[in-house]
Amino acid sequence: MQIRRGTRDDLRRLCVTAMRSFHDDPVIRWVIPDDADYFSQNGEIFRGAVNGWLDHDEVWCTDDCVAMAAWIPPGRPEPSSDADPPLSPLPDEQRRRFEVLGEVIAEHTPAEPHWYLQLLGTHPDWQRQGLGHALMTQMFERTDAEGLPCWLETETEDNVVYYRSRGFDVVSEWDVPDGGPHMWGMLRPPR
Repeated sequence: MQIRRGTRDDLRRLCVTAMRSFHDDPVIRWVIPDDADYFSQNGEIFRGAVNGWLDHDEVWCTDDCVAMAAWIPPGRPEPSSDADPPLSPLPDEQRRRFEVLGEVIAEHTPAEPHWYLQLLGTHPDWQRQGLGHALMTQMFERTDAEGLPCWLETETEDNVVYYRSRGFDVVSEWDVPDGGPHMWGMLRPPR
């Protein structure tokens, strides 16, 4: 398996991988609860987000794009393209939930410089083969050399266990307002 940077040529496959990977994620399904909205156009709902991640040139994937990691550089710069909003198109109530989510995540984001793991996903047909671990390890070598921590948010206890086994520690927990899910903020210090 080779890990490489994702490119615009991978956009469609990365959108499908993101959609399939997060089909039962508590946060994304709180924002987009309706299956028809979520699964319509086979991943199109993620086009704006993936475009934005590609702007940072820090989307890492397997050659076949069945696993991906979207990293945001320290300082969380805005995407440089005129991409669509991160999840689009969304009806008003879903857009409102997405905005609430963004506000609460911002409240819990560490102030110190860090690499942000925005998304780690593996298509369900290829999970449990170490692809996510390989994608993270590739970036950990870099962040450790830079002396910078890594940050992520997650929404399931299983994910907390998974990320702990990869060196992350829970540093905060919160409930998303308006009936949203419980979330954990996790930090991996540099080694």
